[in-house]
Amino acid sequence: MGFKFTFLCDLLSNLEANRTLKASTGAKNRNPDLRTITNWFNNHEKRIHSKDTDRLALLSCLFPEKRVDRVYWLQDASLARVIGRCLLLGISRREELERWRVSGGGDLGQCVENVMRQAENHIPDGQEVTVEEIDAALDKIAARCRFSGPRVRRKHAAVDVEAALAPLYRRLSSRDAKWLTRMILKSYYPVILPVKFILKNFHFLLPHLLLFQDSFEAALDLLTSTPMSLFPPRPEPGVAKLLGNVALQHLTPRIGIKVGRPEFYKARSIKHCCKMAGRRRMSVERKYDGEYCQVHIDLSKSRDFIQIFSKSGKDSTIDRHGIHKVLKQCLRIGEPDCKFSRRCILEGELLVWSDKNEKILEFHKLRKFISRSGTFIGTQNDSQ
Repeated sequence: MGFKFTFLCDLLSNLEANRTLKASTGAKNRNPDLRTITNWFNNHEKRIHSKDTDRLALLSCLFPEKRVDRVYWLQDASLARVIGRCLLLGISRREELERWRVSGGGDLGQCVENVMRQAENHIPDGQEVTVEEIDAALDKIAARCRFSGPRVRRKHAAVDVEAALAPLYRRLSSRDAKWLTRMILKSYYPVILPVKFILKNFHFLLPHLLLFQDSFEAALDLLTSTPMSLFPPRPEPGVAKLLGNVALQHLTPRIGIKVGRPEFYKARSIKHCCKMAGRRRMSVERKYDGEYCQVHIDLSKSRDFIQIFSKSGKDSTIDRHGIHKVLKQCLRIGEPDCKFSRRCILEGELLVWSDKNEKILEFHKLRKFISRSGTFIGTQNDSQ
């Protein structure tokens, strides 16, 4: 059947209830969220790693903000109208749904719960909504938006938003509908999930694999490969360290999958920077006022052999077509003295150089030359 969405909502609701516990005097020296998450994974570990569960769908529902390739073009106002039509709400209940606009009225998710609680849906056994169904519906909704990633847009034909969401909302309890609403808006606030701790409980290697390849899909593919498919998801700390060293020998970067970026810490001064570094070995590079990019090149392809990722991990190859020619020239692609033979991955910053002033221009000048899914944002009032 898949993984029931209500199981995930149990975790989110318990974490939301912990906010009151953390505010009490007795919870000052411990974090109840960690115990809640550990118990939840203890109860559902077999279901999570069952063949019937789509683990990519589950992770996408746990961390909707991580799916930067999905853009739904739905904000609170537009989503509220869609939900009202999906639930066939009358005038009075629609007005109550709109209370999110009033200070102190709660967010849209809470308003959805309040409205649906007045007439709870009856959900027969076996008809519960699964994370797989939600993931498929959100994939189809994202396919209609040109700001979504190219793979998402190619995967499905555009669908009507109400047609995709109505079967879900009509089979959810009021509590679960609240969390679905927050998921679509890509924020579970006021609940803040401890990402690393959850990923570690999902599989002890997952946080490390995401630092290596910044993609849930790629990381899960690695977990199903040999020998990692033979590892237990949550071994003892000593065993986990040994298995991690074994896994390290089987990791190689893949062209087309963004390599994860290391964590960055902001120092207040040079003295503070040196203090944070301590006696560790460091590499130092000059920071320009530009936009991060990661370039993947695969010369085994006859065409479209350049792929460019933005800082968020979105495939921005088409938006950055203006630097393709420069990359070919600098790397001598197609020439006898080409800098590499088959494949390479580069990291750098996109900058605007002025021939007239012979210097690098300010960061905001980039928006004249780099579009966002084909749209130049904020350039109408710029000086030419």
